[in-house]
Amino acid sequence: MAEATGDGVLAPLPGRCGFYVEKKRRYCKMIVASGKKFCGEHANVDQDGERKRIPCPLDPKHTVFEDSLAKHLKKCNSREKPQPVYYVKNINAGSQDEDDIPINEVPLADRAKEELDLLIKKLKKAVHGLTSKHEERILSHPALNEALSDPKMGMLHSNTLSNRYITSF
Repeated sequence: MAEATGDGVLAPLPGRCGFYVEKKRRYCKMIVASGKKFCGEHANVDQDGERKRIPCPLDPKHTVFEDSLAKHLKKCNSREKPQPVYYVKNINAGSQDEDDIPINEVPLADRAKEELDLLIKKLKKAVHGLTSKHEERILSHPALNEALSDPKMGMLHSNTLSNRYITSF
């Protein structure tokens, strides 16, 4: 006969839960409190305990002591968390009503050249009134110059480096 040495299969490991998990064909590996035989999840198996464990109403995959349910519900990871102030539910979901008639949208590619020319003229007129100055600057850094001047680097790699560096500003 095999000796029960606490290997987790024939007998629980020392300091671990004494509950045998049939599905896994081994003992539970959760750590137990000092003087206890079962972990918190399997404490209801040991019926001589005075506290009763019940399934969590938010997530029945785990249990909680009945007398500390209110405290648990405040900190349970399965609770619904408050949304940030900028969150709007279903903002990009589209129309909820099937009765809504979709707006007659025509892709730019399907529009006539004259119509596109008119649109471009309107946009140029609108932009002409703006008084914003745009200054184009090409920034550089000594570390980037060293890497770009390395002869082992191919043209493709140096272009990639330049683009990454420029777009990071």
